[in-house]
Amino acid sequence: MAIKQLNKITLYGPSQDKAHVLQGLQSMGCLHLIPLTDQPAEASVRLQPAEASEALAWLERAPRTRRQVKDKSIADIDTVVREVLDNKSSTREVSDARDKLEERVREVRPWGEFHFPEVSQLDGQRFWFYVLPEGDMSALNDIELPWQLMAKDNRQKLAYVIVISEQEPAEDLLPVSRSHIGIVPLSRLEDELEESEQLLEDLYAEREALTRWNYLLGQAVAARQDAAELAEAQSTTQDEQEFFLVQGWIPQSERQAAEAFCIENGVAALFEEPTEDDHPPTLLEKKPGTGGGSDALGFFQTPNYRAWDPGNVVFYSFSLFFGMIMSDVMYSFLFGLIVFMFRGKLKKSEAGSRLMNLAYFMSAVGIVWGAMIGSYFGASPGGGILDSIAFVDLNDYNAMMKLSVFIGVAHLIIANIMTAWVNRSRSYALSPLGWALVMGGGLSIWLGMSGTLPEAFADLFGPAMMAVGGAFVFLFTSTRKVRSAGDLLLRGLDGLKAVYNITSAFGDVLSYMRLFALGLSGASLAMTFNSLAMDALHSSPVIGVLFAGLILLLGHVLNFALCIMSGVVHGMRLNVIEFVNWGLSDEGYPFKAFSKKED
Repeated sequence: MAIKQLNKITLYGPSQDKAHVLQGLQSMGCLHLIPLTDQPAEASVRLQPAEASEALAWLERAPRTRRQVKDKSIADIDTVVREVLDNKSSTREVSDARDKLEERVREVRPWGEFHFPEVSQLDGQRFWFYVLPEGDMSALNDIELPWQLMAKDNRQKLAYVIVISEQEPAEDLLPVSRSHIGIVPLSRLEDELEESEQLLEDLYAEREALTRWNYLLGQAVAARQDAAELAEAQSTTQDEQEFFLVQGWIPQSERQAAEAFCIENGVAALFEEPTEDDHPPTLLEKKPGTGGGSDALGFFQTPNYRAWDPGNVVFYSFSLFFGMIMSDVMYSFLFGLIVFMFRGKLKKSEAGSRLMNLAYFMSAVGIVWGAMIGSYFGASPGGGILDSIAFVDLNDYNAMMKLSVFIGVAHLIIANIMTAWVNRSRSYALSPLGWALVMGGGLSIWLGMSGTLPEAFADLFGPAMMAVGGAFVFLFTSTRKVRSAGDLLLRGLDGLKAVYNITSAFGDVLSYMRLFALGLSGASLAMTFNSLAMDALHSSPVIGVLFAGLILLLGHVLNFALCIMSGVVHGMRLNVIEFVNWGLSDEGYPFKAFSKKED
């Protein structure tokens, strides 16, 4: 993957052809417009077709959809939108009424089929309802008003009591507030609830029938968005009497198509290379296989046009970090299975397909790493071929620390080397190269002192690499031009400030220790749940089976969720913060093509 090279294009044409030319550019769909005026578009132009979008969103959330109608001539979109929004409004009203009825039925059911007599039949007396905990029943002996126990709920330890009084009793009559039962009997409430359920089913059926218009509604929304963007583009052109100017960024690969468009439409065009003062947008070339790395990183940051695309590195490093944090074969397999179950929704877009491929690779790396450490739902294979391939001991703290630090140093060295390559025509390239030497030298010293590498790495090679790297950082980080002794002094101070960042480098490398810590915690938690389940199983020959099953199910579901969350959050954090901090100096903004969305 790479960042596509862009050209700045300026088009000149007669004013009467402005609308036609902009429509053609929108159909071509490869131009990122540069506003030439500060005049904003009218508010009505920027408004999105809210009602049509709302109707489409309501239908797209339906569980099932009908065969799509694609003939635009047989539908009045405004009528369809009104029908859909009426269905949405009615569904919500009936659903709210159903929920209230369900609540009323739950409140009234313990009292049974209750019909209130006329007040005249009770000589002006009224019934007041209370639900008392059995522990508060003694409070009834202290009241002077007549009362009657109607029912008891032995499971919830509740008593249902009616107090008879002409006026509403005082709030402190009993230790609980009175219940509001209402005058509608239980049978009528249940009938109304059944009616609302049937009406709700009819509305759901109507909604499903309306899903046949999804495609046409989507086209209507796209057409209105196209019209809004076209109107906004017209307001950003520069008009000079009888001529107009349109300016934008276009990929070099589309230059021939743009030249052909200009010849066909009778407009002049000037193509220019980006200058140092220009800030072009970033257009990433994403491959179907590994493009998910750029998509994942794109949620947080877009690389600068003059930088490099770290998507390939993120694809592999994020997958490795995720697998090490999961640290279990079955957890990683379940993650891949979940992605496979949602493959239909993910394949609906190119970005979704790329992210699906990334998720599959993350699952595969997790399975391989889990097999290497021998963890299957927190249990070891206990012999056989699976046990023979489990050669990594997760409890060997020294080895795992060294592996985590090695991965971190390698990750940051790659970032610095790529930054040096991008700036290879400038002396500044020696600064990131120097940081790569400093990090590699520091790792060599540590591994040499611990006996992992020969002592020569600790005594000779490591210090030499750090010395040379530190000199590169001191001398070439600053791009300040030296014209006087003062400039030389300031450049020296810039170099010292840059060398002081070695503390930041040390902290960033240690951040990769979280790979070992999170992987160990997840594996330990899985083993703990297994141990608790075995203890419950051995404690009772009958009920112990039930409790053991519940512990295993709930425990591993919780641990699985925590591992996924940790793998995604911390795996991406190491790429977005540590890696990007050393690999990308400036943030860019994405290329936004002025294109038609309607088919």
